[in-house]
Amino acid sequence: MPNNKRKKPSLILSAVVMSGLGILLLVYLRSDRDASFDAAVKTGEQLAQYGREAIPACTGCHGAAGEGNRELGYPRLAGLHPDYMRKQLRDFARDPLDIGVKVDPIARDYTKTPRVYKDLTVYSPGIRFDPVMNSIAKALTPEDIDALSEYYAQLPFKAQPVAADFQTLENGRELAVRGKPEYMMPRCNACHGPNGEGFGAVFPPLSGQPPQYVINQINKWQRGERDNDNLAIMKNISNLLTDADKKTVAAYYDNMSYEANQ
Repeated sequence: MPNNKRKKPSLILSAVVMSGLGILLLVYLRSDRDASFDAAVKTGEQLAQYGREAIPACTGCHGAAGEGNRELGYPRLAGLHPDYMRKQLRDFARDPLDIGVKVDPIARDYTKTPRVYKDLTVYSPGIRFDPVMNSIAKALTPEDIDALSEYYAQLPFKAQPVAADFQTLENGRELAVRGKPEYMMPRCNACHGPNGEGFGAVFPPLSGQPPQYVINQINKWQRGERDNDNLAIMKNISNLLTDADKKTVAAYYDNMSYEANQ
């Protein structure tokens, strides 16, 4: 019977060496990712602060620290999920004629007509209309979009509650925590979080956003000027909201504390 005991030290040594190499590789990959992230953030900061030809500085509308503009209803960008911002910029830049499906012209011999379909699990082509943002987004490169998204995502943000009368807040709270079940409308908190803090890359925070921005977006969904939510969730909800609902729910979330990246 062969003696395997003598092989154990060499096996242990090999395992130690391989483990050490694995750790070194992880350290190298992490440092490489960190360097790429830092470079993207720096590029995004440069673009946000100073702009470029055909791209004005983002600070003009969204504030020096991405805090937004309450008076004009421009959204805050600081602390938003980077993937959420990537999607919004791509949707602003998308050609509205791209309906999500490409079908080649029909040939006389139908058996030779190739058809290529996109994934239809998301029913919206992802379109956002805005007279300012459409042209800016079209001028951004994919690298610009990544850089801006990472830059704004890591910025800190803190909002203080803004006072409103009791009845306004109570009506807004009713929509946030109950919705309109008699109309099959879910509560806002189901997607946007119990305090309006948002959830991941799909559902953005409502707390800390200028109330007029929230109202403007609901109006755009109602008018068909925004159509980029998965499964048309927000479009269907927006169509069930009255003008009074928009104001009260926006005031309710404006009355909440919010901090990002603190």
